[in-house]
Amino acid sequence: MPDSTLEKPVAYLCSSSFSKDHLLECAEKVKEQDGHGFVQLFRNKKGIEERLLPAYFNALIRQRDASMRSSSIAIETLLFVSGSMNIAKAISEFGINDANEFVLFATSKRVADSFIKCSKCKIINELKLSLANKQSPRIAVSDILSG
Repeated sequence: MPDSTLEKPVAYLCSSSFSKDHLLECAEKVKEQDGHGFVQLFRNKKGIEERLLPAYFNALIRQRDASMRSSSIAIETLLFVSGSMNIAKAISEFGINDANEFVLFATSKRVADSFIKCSKCKIINELKLSLANKQSPRIAVSDILSG
């Protein structure tokens, strides 16, 4: 049975007239303010939304099992999204490169709203996050849901 206290992650396709650096600063502020939640910004690539939720759950499983390859859930999520063990390669392929259009992934709507308020970015579209997709990385969903 899923943990009812686990907040649902959200993703939005966004745009901003501010710089990438401004957006990344806002992401850091949200992380510092919230403590548990985080915001991650991705390049808007075809199929990215299909990878986000499975990557995030995989990162949570690795954190729980103390088997993370990096020092944070955000980096671990990025590694799973990219399908690479190389952080530099993952950032170069999926990291935000332009503030004009990017994908905002947040651990909850509350965290996303905090980032949107700070960054003054505009939501273009809400992305549908799903675990049931052939292109998604395989994960042990039942493992995380069973606690």
